[in-house]
Amino acid sequence: MRPFSKINRWLLIILFLTFSAPRLQAKETNSPDTIWSNSVQEFSALLSSPVYGSWEGYLLAAVFAGGVAVGLNNDLNWYHDVQNSHNDLQNKVMLPASLLGDGLFQVGGYALLSKFGNKQDQKIAAMAIEGQIVVGVISPLLKAVFSATRPNVDNTQRDWFTLQFSNNSFPSGHSMTVFCAAAILGDAYSIEWITYPLAALAAYSRIYNQRHWPADTIAGAGLGLLIGHTVLAFHQQQKTVAGVLFSVQPVQNGGQLCVSWHF
Repeated sequence: MRPFSKINRWLLIILFLTFSAPRLQAKETNSPDTIWSNSVQEFSALLSSPVYGSWEGYLLAAVFAGGVAVGLNNDLNWYHDVQNSHNDLQNKVMLPASLLGDGLFQVGGYALLSKFGNKQDQKIAAMAIEGQIVVGVISPLLKAVFSATRPNVDNTQRDWFTLQFSNNSFPSGHSMTVFCAAAILGDAYSIEWITYPLAALAAYSRIYNQRHWPADTIAGAGLGLLIGHTVLAFHQQQKTVAGVLFSVQPVQNGGQLCVSWHF
């Protein structure tokens, strides 16, 4: 039995967040809200405005949607191309590379950053944890909805909507986790040239290690970037962000969709 099953990892993450989250304040906004309440608002922003406040978000969503569509049509070929590329060097690199997208590894790193970093580091750690909370909600929900089989179950075909609520493949949670972190940490420390290649390596390792199909990792990467940029936009909301924002507001006998332009 693996020492850290997926359930055990999430239990440890939840325990850490339960005891640590109230102490980590997201002070970049004017409110004293904790990362829990910020995460709820960020999740709400994702639902009401899929690309929070920038034209870059629309372009990003279109690119990854196209990538997923192409990937779904080429999953088998791309997957087997990766498997045929195995060599000793990649065998040594890909297992540890996969850890970069592990939620427990991520949260442990943020705990150290919050404990030993300065005030700015603590703010960044709080933002990153907020992103992981949102990922932790969206990833299992989508996996349960699509309930797609993994390639290590059958690498000759993939089945969808199997109604199995464990060991599901689409989208890749590791890819979602690591690209969300890459967006937040890369922007906060201006090291995108490091975070995005590492994120791509972690996503590739999931295919290499026979845990995901290529389309899974493309979808996970796109969603992770979307979540990461939503967290960043939320904390930068005091600044004017160019773009279109959508919001849903309740009214008598129903609701209304509001479209606002920021320039």
